[in-house]
Amino acid sequence: MPPIEPGSQVLVTGSNGFIAAHCIAALLRSNHRVRATVRSIEKAEMTRDSLSAAGVENLSQLEFAIVSDPTNLTKFSATLEGCQAVVHLASAFTYDAAPGEFEEKLMIPAVKGTQIVCEAAKSHPSIRRVVIMSSFASVYDASLGLQPGAVYTEKDWCPLTYEDGVNAAAVPIAYRASKVVAERAAWDYVRGNEVQYQLMTLCPGMVFGKMIHPISSLSQLNVSNQIVWQVLNAGSDGEIPPTKAPVWIDVEDLAEATLRTLTYSGTGHDRFLVTEGSYDTQEIADIIRSRLPETQRVPLGEPGKRIADTHYSCDSSKAQQVLGMNFRSLEESIVPLARQLYGMEKN
Repeated sequence: MPPIEPGSQVLVTGSNGFIAAHCIAALLRSNHRVRATVRSIEKAEMTRDSLSAAGVENLSQLEFAIVSDPTNLTKFSATLEGCQAVVHLASAFTYDAAPGEFEEKLMIPAVKGTQIVCEAAKSHPSIRRVVIMSSFASVYDASLGLQPGAVYTEKDWCPLTYEDGVNAAAVPIAYRASKVVAERAAWDYVRGNEVQYQLMTLCPGMVFGKMIHPISSLSQLNVSNQIVWQVLNAGSDGEIPPTKAPVWIDVEDLAEATLRTLTYSGTGHDRFLVTEGSYDTQEIADIIRSRLPETQRVPLGEPGKRIADTHYSCDSSKAQQVLGMNFRSLEESIVPLARQLYGMEKN
């Protein structure tokens, strides 16, 4: 199928989330109509208010669909009426799960939710593209360690299985398993069924950047931005927090890449690894101490020290070449976020 038409309607799932809010903003800015799913009227109202407060354009072209159970095929399918694409961002991720609960709280929602999207889209001939927001977690093989010099691409896959997620000893392992198994479920579906749409999956690293979704306190920060806050709030006499998953992308760049997967002229299914490059928490500290010198709460650490040569890297040239992406720098992403986080704390 060709790319979606200008001004066409796009369904966005999980629309009250960090990444989803930016995807909605990018779609509206490009004059698309957006139907956004949320689980309650209250979340719809909060999302619209947050987008309005952030100055998002064309909010008159945004409508909400209440889907209390996104794994109900009949109810979810009804939200696709009149749409040309689906951007699936709803994802189960919670630290409030212990071994023995991972299947119920992580694996089943992730896999079934993806399968429902693929199946529902097949039943609507108007759907041209389905975008699944996956993760670098579905690319990275943690069992191989840091692998200095290794370069990950879209061709790589995390080897974790459904059973690995169910029987995991810790939440992070179960989460990685849920992401890779859910993405594989989408690819299995389009291989096993005649679908009229093109499947696109995006695999971002840690996602940093300003927030425009409903968030009332720092305790509700998404996992990636929590890393930044840990550096900002460590104290001038504290230690630099350890670096986790040392590849990243700015949230607005990820939203733009999502938009471009809907509109570029590709003719088949596709997968994109979306990372700007490597980062480390020392670099975040260096940036904030330099750009926000009035801040006295960021540790000094070892200024200028970087760990990029101690671990793997990622090749995002496909996203740059095929989608025409140009990624912003870590400084361009972190400084506005830092100002926002300090402002939230003050207020």
